[in-house]
Amino acid sequence: MKKSILFTLYLIPVVLLIGFVANFSINVPIDDEWRLASLFEKISAGSVTFNDFWALHSNHRILFPKLIISVLVFASQWNINYQLCLSIGLAAITFIAMYKLSSMQVKNVGDNLWHLANILTCILVFSLVQHENWLWGFQLAWFFVNLCFVAAVYTLVSTQKLLPNLRISIAAAFCFIASFSLAQGLLSWLAVIPALVAVEGNWAQKRKRAIVWLLLFVGTCAIYSIDYHPSRKTSIIWLLNKPLVVIDYFLSLLGSPIVRLPVFAAFVGLVIFASFVFFVWHFGKKILSTDLGLGWDGQDAHPTTDLGLGWDGQDAHPTTDLGWGYQGLPWLSIGLFSVLSALFITAGRAEFGAIQALESSRYTTNSILLLIALVQLGQLFVRETKELSKRNYKFIYRGFAGLLIGIIIVNSQQAIAQTSSALLYKQGAQDCLQLINYLETSEFFKNAPESCLRVLSKKTWLVREGAAIIDKLGWRKFAKNVEFISNSEKVYGYLDKPQTGDKSLNVKKKAAGWAVLPENRKQPNIVLLSVGDKQSFFANAYVNLDSPDIAKSLKSQLYNNARWAVDFSGNDLPIAQTEIKAWVYNPVDNQFVQLRGG
Repeated sequence: MKKSILFTLYLIPVVLLIGFVANFSINVPIDDEWRLASLFEKISAGSVTFNDFWALHSNHRILFPKLIISVLVFASQWNINYQLCLSIGLAAITFIAMYKLSSMQVKNVGDNLWHLANILTCILVFSLVQHENWLWGFQLAWFFVNLCFVAAVYTLVSTQKLLPNLRISIAAAFCFIASFSLAQGLLSWLAVIPALVAVEGNWAQKRKRAIVWLLLFVGTCAIYSIDYHPSRKTSIIWLLNKPLVVIDYFLSLLGSPIVRLPVFAAFVGLVIFASFVFFVWHFGKKILSTDLGLGWDGQDAHPTTDLGLGWDGQDAHPTTDLGWGYQGLPWLSIGLFSVLSALFITAGRAEFGAIQALESSRYTTNSILLLIALVQLGQLFVRETKELSKRNYKFIYRGFAGLLIGIIIVNSQQAIAQTSSALLYKQGAQDCLQLINYLETSEFFKNAPESCLRVLSKKTWLVREGAAIIDKLGWRKFAKNVEFISNSEKVYGYLDKPQTGDKSLNVKKKAAGWAVLPENRKQPNIVLLSVGDKQSFFANAYVNLDSPDIAKSLKSQLYNNARWAVDFSGNDLPIAQTEIKAWVYNPVDNQFVQLRGG
């Protein structure tokens, strides 16, 4: 019964995440993904070269993510859900590695404290606070880099059946892959050093490995810098002139998985960072007090142990400073990687202000690693305390764990609400992509906040180029030869008479009305506006405003949000008296049906 309950507790975060992705994912490329369309075209044509994979993407070399995404794209005809599934799979493997890592460090594996720490780790790994990354296929690179780093740490400290030099070589391979997956992957070389110290060997061997490791890091950086011309460069002078802004951004980044409010996030980030510094001092002091776990003659004081563990995986010296000090090293590495990555992100993004760190959930995938490190380090700290005070520390630990779980639940509810409110706009963008052949290159579609194309990418020309490539490769069906129906027998909605008070072209115009798809459970996400007799559209509006009167009149709750309204510039209209028409797309009959009125 206990095993069944524990298995259920571990499974709940995963099931909730899968349900979240299944309900809110939209199979359409977003933002950076459109920049890969030309790469896929070259692959299809057989003209792709190594330089196409090597080329910078913003300030990152994403060589390995490009390879992975390309395989998935051609296997699925660019079904984004394949990438989302892989992101979940990468996170699952990362958690399994952390679970195994934790199980090798504690003698009483399976006790309540150990399971509490690992269930909390599981909740953090699959937390919905990362909703932006879970629903954006391109962001699998974040989960991939995290996996590579954790795998490097795990290889160094856990795979005792392999020779030390072989484990170090495997870890180096993981760090190399991470380096060419995201720019912060380069930091994995530095962050993994505490775990490297944990590898058994005498002082001379450890020093030699550290030197070789640093040389590998320098070599990787040299390779990375070949033909490195970033599109946006960080101003060191600006960072030095705005130290408070930089600190606020950094701390807000660390606190963002817990709270998303300005000032409060920075305070929480400060507490998190201070806690990590304490654990660095605490476990570092224990290691230094035993001369890095070596005898004073430079030889291993306990040559048969690694991280204070016997070869059977049990605590060889559970009460000694050597054992507990070294057990903290892998989690110190994981926390250090999160801190260094946060510093790296701060250097590149601080100029946008701390609010940018809080509004974008993509960075939480990195910050969560620090919380996981604190959870595991806290467990080790409690276990090493004397029996007289251990009960009190356990009570405090459980209290903080319960508080953290409660905060994660609240944040998950907020993530669901935020994602739900954005869902209609993504669905409208998906419809826009399907109808892109009928969308004009108007000022509205290029720059208007309500433009459905801008949901796909702020650079709408990239969307149009990418759509042409997708159409050429036959990966997606775009609306073609659509029939325009001006006088439908059924009522699809009405266009209210537009305001005509100010005839100046540079003054915002407004159009509004309501729209439905009769006898169809799926209602329209967008309405499209045309001018005169043109069979193309210069603007769109989202059908998402309350309309209880429409639902009552048509006797269906499907029409509770059937109203729409949009502002547009007169610059998209001809300098003459003209008629504005509103249309909805009926995918079943492949028809644009005009709304009544005008």
